Amino acid sequence: MKLKANQIRIGMVLSYANLIIGNLIPLFYTPIMLELLGQSEYGLYKIAASTTAYLTIMNFGLGSAVSRFLIKANVEGGQDSEEKTLGLFDVIFKIISVATLVVGGIIVFVLPLFYSDSLSDDELVRMQIIVVLMVVNTAVNFSATAYNSVVSAHERFVFIQLVNVLLTVALPIFNIVALYLGYGSLGMASMSLILTIASRIIYVLYVRYNMNIKPRYKSMPTNILKDVFSFSFWIFVSTIVSQIYTSTDTVIIGMIPKLATIGAAVYSIGYTFPSMVFSAAQIVPGFFTPRVTKMVFNGADDKSLTDMVIRVGRLQAYVVSLITFGFISFGRPFIQWYVGSGYEEAYWVAVIIMIPNCIPLVQSVAHSILQAKNMHRFRSITYLFIAIANIIGTILLVGKFGIIGAAIPTGISYIIGQGLIMNWYYWKKVKLDIPRFWKSIFPCFLIPAVMSVITLILYKFIDFYNFAHMIAGIMIFALVYAVVMWCLVLNKEEKGLILNKFANTKIVSKMINNNK
Repeated sequence: MKLKANQIRIGMVLSYANLIIGNLIPLFYTPIMLELLGQSEYGLYKIAASTTAYLTIMNFGLGSAVSRFLIKANVEGGQDSEEKTLGLFDVIFKIISVATLVVGGIIVFVLPLFYSDSLSDDELVRMQIIVVLMVVNTAVNFSATAYNSVVSAHERFVFIQLVNVLLTVALPIFNIVALYLGYGSLGMASMSLILTIASRIIYVLYVRYNMNIKPRYKSMPTNILKDVFSFSFWIFVSTIVSQIYTSTDTVIIGMIPKLATIGAAVYSIGYTFPSMVFSAAQIVPGFFTPRVTKMVFNGADDKSLTDMVIRVGRLQAYVVSLITFGFISFGRPFIQWYVGSGYEEAYWVAVIIMIPNCIPLVQSVAHSILQAKNMHRFRSITYLFIAIANIIGTILLVGKFGIIGAAIPTGISYIIGQGLIMNWYYWKKVKLDIPRFWKSIFPCFLIPAVMSVITLILYKFIDFYNFAHMIAGIMIFALVYAVVMWCLVLNKEEKGLILNKFANTKIVSKMINNNK
């Protein structure tokens, strides 16, 4: 237990280090990248990335299943059973990798059917080459999925986060070098592929030689395949929905001649900020997902599970509310400084998506409980219908309202699907105490919301478009947030976590042990 607590403690520190680095680097990297690449070429790159992203659905939801069945195999049959299960998943994902290359090749050839009206011939050729590189990248990722899941299932968070930090630092450096050498978006796609190959090799070597776990291809437990695919199917549907949310808007924008690459570039900059909030919010629950799965397998009662959802949800809420309302307060001048003029609408894209997205972001552990209980079918069906409505709404609105028309249906779908419907399901069917959850979470958002309103009023008196004023405003906002939240909202356990800077393993262990 002490070793696992250390893994969580150090892993959290590395995760937040990665988060800080990952958010600081773009402050310098993105303006340089846009200057060297150009707005139109950046838009082309993002359209290619959004198109290729649909290939991630080809894991058929098995990515989430691997950790679950590896944990189950280890609990029930030890390492021997786990290695046989690993062998089975390794074979499955190798087959998926080959299938990805085939489907990706088809996508490359049909691209002109969708983009010939909005892109020039030269842009189409470049986009096809970029997509080829990204298809190979996706296939390489799939080929090592089973190994990645082993590391996660064994809670080796320090290794995971070290690799993540290295990738976070290396990718922009490699990209800048490629851009300075004149390789443009093709160079960026190539650098990403090189780093993906390197990181996947590292994972394979780590599992085989450090963890001493090797896949066994004899006597593989093929009898679990029915359960695996039954479990994975609805996660597969959720994956489709996720791609609709994250990629379809950009793809549709890219098909409209009057928007095309420029519109895609502006929308992508706007979507960058909700993505940052998502990354920040996922750090804490990522460490507790294996623990939640084991709690469910060990028969934890509804109160214990609700307590875990609240504990982790509050930690997520502190991060999510600070970034979200901080951006609402200073996002417009920040974008002006960050990427220059021509991206003004990116602010509204970000705000429209960020606010409703706060709901699911603080309920990640509830989603993990849903998967552990194999109750995610309802969520997948709900999200599928909401996602279809989102596509229809985007098609209807984007022509009239531009990229804002693409963001509005996305925001509404978050409120209806991930907010109202799923909270009812968590409460009535999963038996989590959702009223108690929101009663505990609400203060985490109320205070920064009030602070944001006050800050927006201050624009009448202070020019936050002045760089010095903006930086001072952000620092004061963060300081006031920290002081007020500390005095009025944080509980004793949360204050202990901060005061000890994650150094006291007893506190982390207490969070784990209280939810066994």
